Amino acid sequence: MTTRRTPTARAAGATTAVLAAALLLGAACTSPAPGPRAASPASTAPTSASAPPSRKLSAPTTLLGLPKTTSRELYGAAVQQLEQLKREVGQPTSAIGEAYEDGSPDGDIVFVSGASGTIADPAAVLDRALRPYRITRATAVDAGALGGEARCGRGRTEDGGYLTSCGWADGETVGVVSFASSKPQADHTADFLAVRDVVSRPVG
Repeated sequence: MTTRRTPTARAAGATTAVLAAALLLGAACTSPAPGPRAASPASTAPTSASAPPSRKLSAPTTLLGLPKTTSRELYGAAVQQLEQLKREVGQPTSAIGEAYEDGSPDGDIVFVSGASGTIADPAAVLDRALRPYRITRATAVDAGALGGEARCGRGRTEDGGYLTSCGWADGETVGVVSFASSKPQADHTADFLAVRDVVSRPVG
């Protein structure tokens, strides 16, 4: 943390570290397992005989009042688990990975990633989707109007930041929303449901 940086670069580096530490730590858990996941029932479920999906995922320009990040590092953290999520839906019909922030040194960062397709076992898919994140325990929360499975958990990033990660899975979509902050967090369940509602759009 004593590298030579301008104040602007140091602020950007601080925000990057908040979630980079949170997500990258899970790489050791997920990188050895692409083979087994690719062969899981969820990822091999036949899609040709299924009805066309009624919903797809799309990333808005702003989310919860925050614009998309211009940081390549934060964007990279947002898409880190995207390939895993795409494998969980068989043949993906859509996929998103974005980070949102206001750019201030102590501002919150919101990350969302997800994919749509066909999901045979939402509970199992959600368990795998949340496993890489630095949260100690994910508990069930109200899934809202879109139904399916939903869970949220809290944790701390490697550099001492605060993290809330929430995920959902249903018959068509799976996604994870993470809230990273340098400050203690309030309950983010309502924000999570709002994000899920915004990014889940009807087809056609």
